[in-house]
Amino acid sequence: MTQQPLLDPPAGPSILDEADILLARGRAGDVVDLLAPHVGREPEDVAAWHRMARARLDLGDARGAMRAAWAAWQQDPDGTESLYWISRSCTAAGEHAEAIATAVSACQQDPGNPRLHNLLGTAQLADGRVADAVANLQVAVELAGYDADLHVTYGLALFAAGRPLTAREAVGRALTLEPEHAGARAASARFESAMRGVADAPTLAEAADAFAESLRVRPGDQGGRRAGAARDAFAYVMRVSFVWFFTALLGVGALDLMGLVTVPDGLYLTLLCAAGMFALVARLARPVAGSPLT
Repeated sequence: MTQQPLLDPPAGPSILDEADILLARGRAGDVVDLLAPHVGREPEDVAAWHRMARARLDLGDARGAMRAAWAAWQQDPDGTESLYWISRSCTAAGEHAEAIATAVSACQQDPGNPRLHNLLGTAQLADGRVADAVANLQVAVELAGYDADLHVTYGLALFAAGRPLTAREAVGRALTLEPEHAGARAASARFESAMRGVADAPTLAEAADAFAESLRVRPGDQGGRRAGAARDAFAYVMRVSFVWFFTALLGVGALDLMGLVTVPDGLYLTLLCAAGMFALVARLARPVAGSPLT
């Protein structure tokens, strides 16, 4: 009788797959915990650095995101994905010259990629360079009219330039392409809010200027993001405290089982309650942050 070869067990999800799942669920802090030891062991894993940069951005840690993005670029200096995350991180930190230069470099390397032109437009709007953003995005939309994100950013730039009708048309095209596009719906709501006090040309100009200002990111405007990073640091302290108390619980339990010490029941209960409390607080302290232009 011929023995059939055993089938290999199905492979579990890779660490990058796990990171993607956590990012989709808004658990950026867990992604940092997952990937930090991995990139320490395998610093050449460019894709892991990219996910680390995204997680840091979601947590509001622009500087940490920049470090991760630059680490990826050092391993793959020709990759546009690393340039993408460098630019986004620099924009979040208010370092606009670097953000725009990096986005331009990425567009030059892959000129047909609408995601990169969208990145450049976002960086220009964050720096207050509305006319440059409109010019760049107009060309990009003509070449890649199928990209809904590009239409949304183009609409934001048009409104900031004082062209609300064409801005609404751009966002309308995004909704035609993707009826449930969250960014397009949010942009439409922002347009309606900005137009409430518009009665004539001067008030339209004021509304457009105020809208353009709302898209800017200044180096001193990171207070909310710093608060998110501080909250994540607090969660980290709580996780470390949980590990220490849980380890202590296991340790005294082992000593008690070996008969080396006599542990009162009250100590078990205290250590167990403390570990549970720290675990719960760490879980509740997870920050969730979004993009400054959404």
